[in-house]
Amino acid sequence: MKNKKLTISYSTFGQANSSLELHKTGYKRRQFQENSMITTAIKIGIFIVSAALFLTACKADDPTPEVRPETLGQGFFVVNEGNFTVGNASLSFYSYDSARMFNHVFYEKNRAPLGDVAVSMNFFRNTAFVVVNNSGLIYVIDKNSMEFIAKITGLQSPRQIHIVDAEKAFISDLQSDSLIIFSPLTLDYIGAIGLGKSSEAMLSVNEKLFVANWSDYYQTTPNNTVMVVDWLSNQLVDSILVAKEPNSMVLDKDNKLWVLCSGGFMNDESPALFRINPLSLEIMQTFYFDDISSSPQQLCINAGGDTLYFLNNGVYRFQVDGEALPETPFIEMGERNFYSLAVEPRLSHILVTDAINYMQDGYIFRYRPDGMLIDSIRAGIIPGQIRFN
Repeated sequence: MKNKKLTISYSTFGQANSSLELHKTGYKRRQFQENSMITTAIKIGIFIVSAALFLTACKADDPTPEVRPETLGQGFFVVNEGNFTVGNASLSFYSYDSARMFNHVFYEKNRAPLGDVAVSMNFFRNTAFVVVNNSGLIYVIDKNSMEFIAKITGLQSPRQIHIVDAEKAFISDLQSDSLIIFSPLTLDYIGAIGLGKSSEAMLSVNEKLFVANWSDYYQTTPNNTVMVVDWLSNQLVDSILVAKEPNSMVLDKDNKLWVLCSGGFMNDESPALFRINPLSLEIMQTFYFDDISSSPQQLCINAGGDTLYFLNNGVYRFQVDGEALPETPFIEMGERNFYSLAVEPRLSHILVTDAINYMQDGYIFRYRPDGMLIDSIRAGIIPGQIRFN
């Protein structure tokens, strides 16, 4: 089949006349039957690239891969960001079955580097989307085998992907004033929603998509809002005024939205934690941090939806019906450099990454719900977001 290239131009994606391109090597829709898997190549009419071309991207100094199972199974991924402009981002996977961490799993399968600053990961069925920020692309891979399926390029500075259903997903961007919309099932480009601001974390409640304006990059207005998008009509419909740099959001057991704000890059104002009614958009409670120089981030919640966790040097925890923020950390940071946080959904284990000096391979520290250390596991350079498989 002759290679094709489809470039979609639109004025609301960052600067006028930008383009979004999707490259793929036979994007596959998988149908699982009891004794076999039928794989059907879906031709989605976008630039077809050969696997051979993709695999030539490896370098002579790429890491030596480890032996791992062909199917990863249950466990968790670590998105290792790597160093800015160096191109040494990687993926690690911890297997519950073998109680072992496998590093460089993307490289091992594809013999190609992941790219420059990987920042986030999300799943749709058996497909994983890995956002590589400074490379301006998103890799689409099989989440069990790590096999390369496709890549989405033409993005400016992608940050996160939020999937609302089989037909619609959104891409936030640090340097664009729009959200990109595409189908996670077919990878078809759907459109863009003009926000007038950059975007970061996203969370959906019913037909509302909440979008945090974390950075003031390329905007004249303060970065202190959570924008509200109607994802059915693809329209920006409202916004909620919070504090500067809303960096993370969760939904609690009562379907209330929690938003954590660091207060600004230059400690412009007091950091704050907000509890919001996602239906009325009313701010129900505001908790201000006493220390204006602090920078709380990485808001998480346990599977029961009743306990919040966040980083502020150490790990803090806060009951959703609490009346005041905790004064001391639940888990002390000590000499470590806590960077990212996650709560395991089955056992409520607390996972914290340690970036050490940002130049060497970091660690994952696992704690029981009572704060007792379970173990420490070596990962990659600047271990960031953790995603459970």
